[in-house]
Amino acid sequence: MRLKSFFVIMALIMTLVGCGTKSNIPQFHAQYYPECYDPIEKMCKDQDKSAEIKGAAVGGLLGAAGGALVGGLLKGDVKGALIGGAVGAVAGASIGFFKARLDKIQDREQRLKEYQKILGENAANWDLERASIEKAYKCYRDQIRLLKKQAQNKQISKAEFLARMDEIKAGLNNINTYWANAQTRMDSNIADGEAFLAQQEAEDQKIAAAQRKQAQLQLQAQRRNTANQRAKKNKDVAVMNDLRDSTNAALKEVFDQVEDGALLS
Repeated sequence: MRLKSFFVIMALIMTLVGCGTKSNIPQFHAQYYPECYDPIEKMCKDQDKSAEIKGAAVGGLLGAAGGALVGGLLKGDVKGALIGGAVGAVAGASIGFFKARLDKIQDREQRLKEYQKILGENAANWDLERASIEKAYKCYRDQIRLLKKQAQNKQISKAEFLARMDEIKAGLNNINTYWANAQTRMDSNIADGEAFLAQQEAEDQKIAAAQRKQAQLQLQAQRRNTANQRAKKNKDVAVMNDLRDSTNAALKEVFDQVEDGALLS
């Protein structure tokens, strides 16, 4: 059982999502429209830095296989030996982020304060990703419209037109993938927070009845905050998916017009 826990946690550490060659987002070089892909590239670089930290943490774990870290794990001290060390080193980038930080805090009030802090970090990260993706989609959408106008007015050669459109298509494919990953990360973090609140509620059953009512009110407030974050995320997703779909539809329409001979004929 303890060995199983070890491999489960090791798998958890490996779940960091970067934008390099090992992720499902291909490497991409923007020749014509770097300003459109720049918001995503910056986010990818940030994630790749997290991936480097993850690699160092995993290496440290493997190197300490005979030491106190794994020794503590095999004795059953999963929280102190592993979560407090390796997962803490890559906090914020893997499933179990809330639990990794909160399990180390013994005082209940401090745990809830830290939960609120993490919830805020989660919201800030989401807003940054959403805004970056929105900026990229809108930039490419504007360039698609401009290219279409240039083609209609015979202001661009067919070769350059197709090269630019191919770059836009590749960039949009990466953004689509990044957006899907961002949603998955947000859903995982929110679900992790909800799991922590359920665990805390179960632990609160052990406290005196006089204290339990106040404890329940505190958890209800945190659940509302968490539910509000999920509701905002769902609203943002609906708006962003409309933007994604309209941008990709505009790209397809132009390619279809080229194939039909309506453009660049």
